[in-house]
Amino acid sequence: METNKEQQPEPLLPAPAEKRNLVERYSTTIKAVAVGILTLMLLIPLAMVQSLIRERQNTRQGAVQDITSKWGGEQTVTGPCLVIPYEETTIEDKKEIVVKRNLLVLPETLDTKITTRVEKRRRGIYDASVYSSDLSLSGQFDLSVISRQNVQPSQIRWNDAELIIGLSDLKGIKENVSLQSNGQTISFEPGIPVENLEAGSGIAAVSVSDKFAVPYGLFTVGLNAKIDSLIKPGSDSQEALPFAISLKMNGSEGIYIVPVGKTTTADIKSDWATPSFDGEFLPQTREIDKTGFSAQWKVLDLNRSFGQVIRADNSNAINQMASSRFGVRFIQAVDQYQQNMRSVKYAILIILLTFVAVFFIELLQKKSVNPFQYILVGLALVLFYTLLLSISEMIGFNLAYLVAATMTTLLIMAHMGSILKSRKQGFLIGALLAFLYLFIFILIQMESYALLVGSLGLFAFLAVIMYYSKKVKL
Repeated sequence: METNKEQQPEPLLPAPAEKRNLVERYSTTIKAVAVGILTLMLLIPLAMVQSLIRERQNTRQGAVQDITSKWGGEQTVTGPCLVIPYEETTIEDKKEIVVKRNLLVLPETLDTKITTRVEKRRRGIYDASVYSSDLSLSGQFDLSVISRQNVQPSQIRWNDAELIIGLSDLKGIKENVSLQSNGQTISFEPGIPVENLEAGSGIAAVSVSDKFAVPYGLFTVGLNAKIDSLIKPGSDSQEALPFAISLKMNGSEGIYIVPVGKTTTADIKSDWATPSFDGEFLPQTREIDKTGFSAQWKVLDLNRSFGQVIRADNSNAINQMASSRFGVRFIQAVDQYQQNMRSVKYAILIILLTFVAVFFIELLQKKSVNPFQYILVGLALVLFYTLLLSISEMIGFNLAYLVAATMTTLLIMAHMGSILKSRKQGFLIGALLAFLYLFIFILIQMESYALLVGSLGLFAFLAVIMYYSKKVKL
């Protein structure tokens, strides 16, 4: 007699790979693509951070200009120059027309001595470098050069001869200015009342890092002195006209000299320890220490592209004078905005490598991380740069970088340790992030070798990723 046996249910077997749906079969690949898309999307807030840095930079520049507009701006000293008016007769339509022209005679020698005392003025959280300076200009003119300009003595109006000095900002003058020559003292008056005198033009950057283009002119504003008492009418045979001029004036950001002398020497001393020598000529000798600096220049007429006698309406020659200026800028040793901008450029590298590390840990440890957690980690990495910018305006870039990097690393390390339910894995991600921040900080501090070190570092990172990618099946 046969017994009926209850039929037992067959054990469930995993569905064959070909019966799994598309999402299940390519879940790893889909997640990798999603992480890549998320990385690209984070470029949007990073672009907003770069815009914020530029905005704060402009705000700082506005505060600096507000300070300097009341104290005195960047000063460019041009001169002294001797203005010799003369009359030229031309014929138009068979009529004689007398045209008034001016010759600009530059000094044979010009010796400039400048001593500055720099201090900081603050407006809110921003500060500007302003200075008080004592200037001494001495030398002499060689009047014999006028006879070589095809100008007859009878054409020259000696009674209207003037001595002019171009300055950038007359608000900076602190005391009356006078000319000492041949035992006489002549006071200067404001303005440059010379007909058809080209102002000259040049473009300067407020700072090397800021790249703000600021136009300046040589004879836009300045001082003038009547010297008819020094040169008698018809005394074209007089060859030497000595001069000595002292100025006390305020300024900011920088001070420049235009080498108008056939031989121009300049000596600038200051208590500022981080000077930036700027302009067409660098100092021949310089000494810099923590108490200040001293620098000396010597420029010959052979080193420049204009002569000793220039027609006042010759815009090309006067523009060449403007481009020949040299001097020093009193700038901060570190510009936090430039360093902030450089750090943001490496942001995509930190975000991508952090996401790759989390992705590999997720696959190798078989622990799932929700895409929303990737978004939170990415936002934390972006927020690092706003923290860095805001804190660096208060305490400087280096210390701000340490504070912001520590805060961000601890936040992500604690968050990922909780998500992965492993302190070890969270610490691993935190250590990687700390190493990346240190690596980027080193790159930011470098100048000449930043590209080389960065390329070698990226090559090493790629080698590590390629090694661990062997264990990943997409």
